[in-house]
Amino acid sequence: MVRRSGRIQTGSPASALIGIMTLLFIFYILFLPPAERRALLEGDNVTPGAPGAEEVLLTAAPGRLAFVPRTQFDHPLPNIYLIETRNAVVLGKENPFAVKKGWFSDERKSIVFSIPQIENTENVLLSFQTPVRKGELHITLNGMPIFEARVATQNPAPVDLPKTLLRETNTIEFSVTGGFFEGKRYSFTDVKVIGDITDIEKQKSTNTFSISQLEIDNFEAGYLDFYPICEQASVGVLNIELNGKVISSSVPACESLNRQELYAEDLRQGKNTLILRITKGSYRIEQVRVRTNIKPVKAFVDFFDIKSSLYNAVLDGKKRIVLDLEFVDDGRVKRAETNVNGKLDVIDQRQPSFTRDLSKIIREGNNYVEIRPLTELDIVKLEVRAE
Repeated sequence: MVRRSGRIQTGSPASALIGIMTLLFIFYILFLPPAERRALLEGDNVTPGAPGAEEVLLTAAPGRLAFVPRTQFDHPLPNIYLIETRNAVVLGKENPFAVKKGWFSDERKSIVFSIPQIENTENVLLSFQTPVRKGELHITLNGMPIFEARVATQNPAPVDLPKTLLRETNTIEFSVTGGFFEGKRYSFTDVKVIGDITDIEKQKSTNTFSISQLEIDNFEAGYLDFYPICEQASVGVLNIELNGKVISSSVPACESLNRQELYAEDLRQGKNTLILRITKGSYRIEQVRVRTNIKPVKAFVDFFDIKSSLYNAVLDGKKRIVLDLEFVDDGRVKRAETNVNGKLDVIDQRQPSFTRDLSKIIREGNNYVEIRPLTELDIVKLEVRAE
């Protein structure tokens, strides 16, 4: 029993040592750089930091980098002249007729007329002549009385037809009343309904302008500028409509530059429609311009780290750091500015690949690389590596 117990005590330290060494080896493998760990597990013989061994420090796919040639775009529009114009128009007329009232009869007369543009029609009047005038004349419009009086002259003043009673189709009725023994009769000639119709086409202007996709994608601010020449006391509201949306409805300052702010949702890529409409008066609008301000070009920026061992190897000439760019091979000129740690270089070529030696530019620790487009660029791959 003593010997058996002795054997157990002799074997335990050896097992513990093997276990400890196994754990240390596992931790050693876990803390190796990925490339060396993979090489070790796959059986390759790689010496860390050895000349000729490549190490990728940064890889990215920047994609398309837009180029904005300027930060402000102006879209001038022609001068605009708007004026309120009203024309007297005969809306209805009637042949000569008569109305009378007897003991057993009541002869009335109705005439019908239409107003096709009732919203643009003002000052509607009924005019007539009455060669025969006996009794009290009654006139109704759409069933509502508008005149009840004895007419003293053959050519009386026109009767106003209130706009509140007017419709697209209207009926005027003539009748006469009077005393029991009085003759009650009126004859009418030259009966007309006249109204002032506003020519809205001269109160409205439509213009178009085009906005590029670049302006939409990089929109920062926008304005509509215009200079109205007008008489402040006599003009009405100026309505401004952009792409079907009213963006302003106010009386502008005459003889002064006016500015209306625009927003990204007001504009659209391609054709835009601007409508200006007045309610009264006249405007001559000059210096009409849509201006867009564009955000500055967004450059591609990324970072990579240089460890002290690699930095020393570069200083000793055993390693070098290179930047590789791969463009879409579209045959177009690729122009860009590369900036690594503040050191600039320019790309100006048609070839789809570009390489820059960064060995004299890099520094120990954190480094950055920036690509600022000078034309629109499609970059498939950006890579910084040690070789």
